[in-house]
Amino acid sequence: MPRSSSRSRNKPVRFGYNADGDPYPTGSRQASARALRQPGRRVVPEEPVIIEKPPKKEKELQVLQLDLLMDKNMKAHHTDEYETEEMVLRRGQSFDMEVKLHRDFMKDSDQISLEFRMGGRPIVSHGTRVPVYAVDAPPKDNLEWGLQITSVEGSKVCFTVYSSADSLIGPYELVVNTTTESGIEFEFDHPTEVFMIFNPWCKQDGVYMADKAKRDEYVMNETNRVYCGTRYKIGNFPWYQGQFEDVVLECAFHLLKKSGLAYRHRRNPVMIARTMSALLNSQDDDGVLVGNWSGDYEDGVEPWLWTGSIAIFKKYMETGKPVEYGQCWVFGSLFTSIMRALGVPTRTVTNFASAHDTDSNLTLDYHYDEDGNELDNLNEDSVWNFHVWNDSWMARPDLPEGYGGWQAVDATPQETSSGVFQMGPASLSAIKKGHVYLDYDTKFAFAEVNAETVSWIVPKDSRKPPTVSWVDSNEVGINISTKAVGKDERHDVTGDYKFAEGSNLERIAVYTASKYVKGAKNFVKDVKQDIEFKVELPEDAMIGTDFNVTVNMTNNATSSRRIYLAVNGSTIYYTGVKKARVVEKKQYVNLDAGESETVSIKCDANVYLPELTEFAGFNFFVMGRVSETKQVFSRQFDTVLDKPDITITADEDITEGTPFYAKVSFTNPLPYALNNCRFLVEGPGIDGYKEEKFRHVMVGEKVEHKIKLTPKKPGTRTLMVSFKSTELAGVRGSADLVVLAA
Repeated sequence: MPRSSSRSRNKPVRFGYNADGDPYPTGSRQASARALRQPGRRVVPEEPVIIEKPPKKEKELQVLQLDLLMDKNMKAHHTDEYETEEMVLRRGQSFDMEVKLHRDFMKDSDQISLEFRMGGRPIVSHGTRVPVYAVDAPPKDNLEWGLQITSVEGSKVCFTVYSSADSLIGPYELVVNTTTESGIEFEFDHPTEVFMIFNPWCKQDGVYMADKAKRDEYVMNETNRVYCGTRYKIGNFPWYQGQFEDVVLECAFHLLKKSGLAYRHRRNPVMIARTMSALLNSQDDDGVLVGNWSGDYEDGVEPWLWTGSIAIFKKYMETGKPVEYGQCWVFGSLFTSIMRALGVPTRTVTNFASAHDTDSNLTLDYHYDEDGNELDNLNEDSVWNFHVWNDSWMARPDLPEGYGGWQAVDATPQETSSGVFQMGPASLSAIKKGHVYLDYDTKFAFAEVNAETVSWIVPKDSRKPPTVSWVDSNEVGINISTKAVGKDERHDVTGDYKFAEGSNLERIAVYTASKYVKGAKNFVKDVKQDIEFKVELPEDAMIGTDFNVTVNMTNNATSSRRIYLAVNGSTIYYTGVKKARVVEKKQYVNLDAGESETVSIKCDANVYLPELTEFAGFNFFVMGRVSETKQVFSRQFDTVLDKPDITITADEDITEGTPFYAKVSFTNPLPYALNNCRFLVEGPGIDGYKEEKFRHVMVGEKVEHKIKLTPKKPGTRTLMVSFKSTELAGVRGSADLVVLAA
């Protein structure tokens, strides 16, 4: 069975793991907080801290108006794309303001200061109350706040504000204070908040990224590419990140508040990344998205139907309930959106042949009987065809020097860490070197890209122990991919995670990691083989058509060989979990010295279609056993069928704010009609996302459908469309549209 939905009528018992790997029951963060409220334990007060206003006096210096100069400041802070009513600023960078007073400002006697306040208990020592006083010169190294008056024209005062590069991230209330020569005070509360986010342009910020092209890609780019498929057949599709839309930053601050993360940690990108990896899934505290790997999505949206993050964030913020449903690429894409919105450089990463090592021993153990049949009751580990997570760029002052830079973070709920479904940040440098003892969850991430695959043959005589037929250190962590900087191409980042397979450095890293793993196993590989096996999978098989898998055997020995060949083919979920066996072949092959023979195995569409998952993937287990030498060949091979692409055309002249029509089309490849059809459309600069029902589609029919849209912004925009029916899912298409300014 596939991984079950995280939905549950009854609250599940969750488990954390202690330092020895032993499980213990755990609850939500709220339950943990309640457990701390016991007699004899100091409890942090929850009552608001009231900051009294100065009493009103006749000669006070009144502030009539505060101009935040939003257009100027947000352009200078690279935040002018944000669609919020509030001003968005990046910490560690100065910004300008203007104050209009009720009388002329006396520079020699009057004073102006500011206060930034966060939350209901603003306290200076916590960083949630930030007084900003006048300074003679800009503070050094961007590590302190300050205010410098730049000009005075009667009652108008212009000044520059310097923010600290380690300021707390989030919404601040802004207060302007004035003091006259006689000490009379006045306080002006600005009606809207100011949002402070991380600053990858600032050298003193922990997320500083020096390369402009990388900043443009990992912070500013709204359109991404997600890689999927198998190690043998890599596909991709576009994703609208939408980090500048107002709902994303709104949701980010909501999740920070919901998390209960102490304010002192809200300046730390490490803790914020870890918190977001937990709050984007619904396993703890009803986060944003419900994971579902069951294939049953009747009461929600199929994970393959989403084309961007905005629809999910909007639904979550409107309902206050977790959105149904998502899988790893959706969790990863949401994480990219929310971290880019907060100013942290982040990329979406796909690991092909991704290990899920349940017993944490750095091996994936597969058991088969002597006839080549998989023994599911003995197999607890799994290899996902692909798994999507994230890399975020940040310093790691909590670790020894040299572990900053890219950090792996995973919001998909796989295993608990410190009693919560979260993963990372794990330093890629630590993963690569095998330093699995470093925080956070580095051991789990290391296994995902480095675990060894071990095939066991279980004898019919249960008194005899299983024997290892094959060990492969090159089966997981393949073609680790992300979108290239500045172009829609795949960039291979495998070298960021691991040394070259088989190299001395790679073996040293595995050996180093194994020293910190309880129960790690080592095997001696038998490399003496005189029968060469070669398995070929189809490269361009369209869903709904028959296809063949071939096994070629060559006898390199000087005498004849008799080979028992077993091939089993199953439909699979993308997690590597098998759904149903759809093809099976067993036969003996006799080869003379130097002879070759090819065996072809046909996969009939009429047989596999009823058992196909939305992933359209297959797993083939091929085992060959040589009678004379006892040589055993046992490998698993995955492939995924092609689906039709959606073609998108639009009006030639598209103008900002003016409705236009996009025409979408594709051809039904299946030998039966499609029912319960829907299109979902999303893209940057488009007025929201649209979900439209469509009629049923006949066999072989070419579908053509027009969708009315309204562009919000000028420029080149990528429009993304997906199609779903009961019989066919995961059909996608995209097109770049040029929107003219109104």
